[in-house]
This record gives sequence, structure tokens and C-alpha cells, in this order.
Amino acid sequence: MNKQGPLKILHIITRLDSGGSAENTLLTAIGMSRKGFKTEIVSGHSDIPASMNEKCALESGVLITRMRCLVRSPSLVNDLVAVWRLFWIIRKGRYDIVHTHTSKAGIVGRIAAKCANARCIVHTPHGHIFYGYFSSLVTDIFVYVERFTGLFTDAHITLTHAEKRDYCLRNIGTPQRMFPIYSGIDLDPYLHPQRTLPEMRKTLGLNESHFVAGTVARLDPIKNHHLIVSAALRMKNDFTNVRFVFVGDGELRDELEARIAEHGMSDRFRFTGWRNDVPDLLAAFDIFIMCSRNEGMGRAFVEAQAAGVPVIGTRVGGIAEVLDEGKTGYLVDPDNANELAEKIEVLYRQQGHRNALSDACRKWVYPKFSADLMVDEIESVYRTALGEVPL
Repeated sequence: MNKQGPLKILHIITRLDSGGSAENTLLTAIGMSRKGFKTEIVSGHSDIPASMNEKCALESGVLITRMRCLVRSPSLVNDLVAVWRLFWIIRKGRYDIVHTHTSKAGIVGRIAAKCANARCIVHTPHGHIFYGYFSSLVTDIFVYVERFTGLFTDAHITLTHAEKRDYCLRNIGTPQRMFPIYSGIDLDPYLHPQRTLPEMRKTLGLNESHFVAGTVARLDPIKNHHLIVSAALRMKNDFTNVRFVFVGDGELRDELEARIAEHGMSDRFRFTGWRNDVPDLLAAFDIFIMCSRNEGMGRAFVEAQAAGVPVIGTRVGGIAEVLDEGKTGYLVDPDNANELAEKIEVLYRQQGHRNALSDACRKWVYPKFSADLMVDEIESVYRTALGEVPL
């Protein structure tokens, strides 16, 4: 291969769904393919609907291979089989870069790449599991495994500077080879939705007079939807015009719906399940809320702001880096429902302030969070990790 020439890249990820890590991986692969690089993805299967970007990736020449043994949860048999199969794929493929994504695929993929003597290994954690997911014992085990795999990782790409600090504090990898790169999005669908606000609200059983607070996230404990419900209960009597929309699905759906029904609030909430028209849905929101207990970056916040929707997030992970507090949205404590209710009330009552935040949102995300900028920066990391440009 000529210096500075086209690269051959293999991405490894546990699932290509509509989540942030999958969107990041697909947009990276699409961008690299359009630059003329040979790009492939190996992925596990997912119960969550596939990303719309998967079709675009295939059309861009990205080869996608599904591997059933590449699973998200720890499984000795599946993990050993995955390492073996990935070893042979990497050995035969002779890739310039093996780029792993997320914690589980990052572990099995990097071990396989090291055993196959891969030329260069890059890892993007897409957030971490150092808090909010497991017991302290299980978390400690993951930290030790991350330290081990970090020994033969040529570059870590973190989604935020906060994520880099979290890794460095735990002595994982080296600061000099850890590169924060914001997860970029294709901004155009959010800047130019296909359907109007009245159309979208009608599909949700809402009208233009409602104040709509929406979120887009898996319905699982780490996303902390119960905090939104708690805030809604505090607002029940004084803010009867507020409606909450939960886009997504997951293990907590029945529990959330039962709690809402128990308090006579079912008419205030809409559960849409997974949708492939999120840009249009966002345009129907007055505000966007996501109350995660742990979040590497929170691409959903970027998407909402690109749609001109003020956001409310929690003071965890890298969320503080993707909104401009007081100018495009607000941060709250992940356990403080009163604080969340207060911020919702501020945005509900002050339409002029909300409009100012909406105008600032689009200026904030472009070009800082564009997919093109992300791809250019990732290519630069690849070149650096290969030794083609100075560290």
C-alpha cells in the first residue's frame, strides 16, 4: 500500500440498530467508502429495528456480515466462537485498520485482531460501563479487561473529552493515543423534515395547542425514563396541556405504562415504539428530554438540536459537551425530579426564551457535529495510528 493511499478497514460492532453507536459506525463506514477506502462491517444481530443508514451503507459499497455468536451479553461459548471466527476474518482480510466499537465487541474484536497480528487496532467505546450498569465487582472486572486490551490498542477514539478523562483516570490506554471525536450526524434530515408539525402531531393523537416533551431512547434502566414520569406527576395538576412522547421500546415499557396508568396519566403519554421517521417526529416536539444515568455523548441531543428543539439532559458522562447550557438547553441531576419539572416549566412558560434556544440549537450543532467532520477526524486518527503522520 502506498503511503497516504486508500485504506482497507474492518469495523466490528455487536449490533447495527437505530442506536447511537450503530449510527456512528455506519456513518463512519459510509464516509470512508465514499473516500475510496474498502470498508467492511462485522456485526451481531439485534431485536431493535435496523438503522436507515444500513441501506445507505450497502449502496455505498460497504460489505456487512452478520455473526450470530457476536452477542452483547457475556457468553463464554459465544465469545470464544466469536474470537475464533473474527480471527480468521482478520487473518484472511489483511486489513490496514481493525476498528472495534462498544465494550463487548471491543473486547472480543481486539483479542481476535491481536491474535491475527492485525496491522493497526483502533477502538471506540461509545461510552463506558464504569457506572450505572453493573455491580462494583463486575465493573472492576470490565476495567481490568479494558486495561488488558488497551495494551495492544493503537488508538482509542472517545466521543467526548469527559470520556477520555474517565478512561485515563482508570489507567486504560495512554492519553497520547486517546482522541476525542464527537459523534457526527447527517444533519440534512433534521434541518429539512419531510412532514409538517400538524401532520406529525396528528399521527400521535396530539394537536398544535399541546406542549410536547419527547424523548428518543431505549426503554431500559440506564435511560432513566422514570425520572420523566416523576416530573410529570409533579406537574399533573398545574400543567394539563403538557404531553410526553416516548419514542423507542425495551424491557421497561410495561412497567412504565403501568405506573403512568396507576396515577391516571395515560392520556398524557404516548409510547410510539421504534420509528424510522425520527427527524419528522423531533420537529413535532417543543422540547427534548433524555435523563440517562450514564451516556458517552448522547447523539440524540445533537439530533434534537439540529431539528431546532431545546434539550434537557442530565449531568453525566459527556452530555455537558453536546449542549450549550442556558443557550440550547439545560442540565439536571439524574435523581432530581423536582429540578427536571422546574426546567420543563421554564420552557413551557417562556415561549420567547424557548424560541431563542431553538434558534441557537441549529447554530450550535453545525458544523461541530457534522458527519463529514467526524469522518475526516477519524481518518486522521487512522493515519496517525499507522504512523503515516506524526503523533
